[in-house]
Amino acid sequence: MKYMIIVIAIMLSACGNYKRFTYLQTIPPNKPDTLYNNSILVYKVQPADLLYIRITSLDENITKLFSAETVTNNSSMMGASGGGMYLTGYSIDKDGNITLPILGKIYVAGSTMDEVKQNVQKLATSYVKDAKVDVKLVSFKVAMLGEVNHPGQITIYNDKANIFEAIAQAGDISYNGNRRKITIVRNYNNTSRTIKVDLTKRDILGSPQYFLQPNDIVYVEPLKSTAFRLRVSDYSVFLTLITSTITAVLLITNATKK
Repeated sequence: MKYMIIVIAIMLSACGNYKRFTYLQTIPPNKPDTLYNNSILVYKVQPADLLYIRITSLDENITKLFSAETVTNNSSMMGASGGGMYLTGYSIDKDGNITLPILGKIYVAGSTMDEVKQNVQKLATSYVKDAKVDVKLVSFKVAMLGEVNHPGQITIYNDKANIFEAIAQAGDISYNGNRRKITIVRNYNNTSRTIKVDLTKRDILGSPQYFLQPNDIVYVEPLKSTAFRLRVSDYSVFLTLITSTITAVLLITNATKK
């Protein structure tokens, strides 16, 4: 009977551990898999964001004219993606403006990507009737902190990224990380907001928090058992030191008596 209780306790412990480390835990067998509609928050650009902007025309000379700065910097990057766009992007200054060849300074802070494209398109068309504008967000940086295997700032060369992509770039959540307690710190317009996320729930796939926004901070809390193990480890070192001291004193005392 005693052994059966021990076996049951071990099984229950293993089941608990399984749930602690499993993402998107399965739904009951009698329910079919569920489709989740993506809920993407519309991002509005801010100072320090980096935009890739290319204005093209059927006339190659006009295309080069609008892209004069980019060609000077690195002509091979013109059609590149990823890091190439990072090198050839236009940074939004502290006043919310970008400065483009020919078109000059354009205020874009607080605009969505579609609105930025429309504004640039309107100005470009006033110079060239067949102008075509391509605008992409390049500076997608996210800070990964807490119990991830590779904490630090990551750069995602895409106009959107979900939380699992960010975690993957950070080397996944560590053994000590609590997948049920993720905090996203989101800054916008000089305000900060904290958002709690549980990665063990499938509902995250349809949540507005599934997709991250530029400059988000993702913090993974440690499991409570982690703090307990650290305390036990500290105490064990202390007890070992005391035991060693007592043993040394006893050996010296016995040697003296002889």
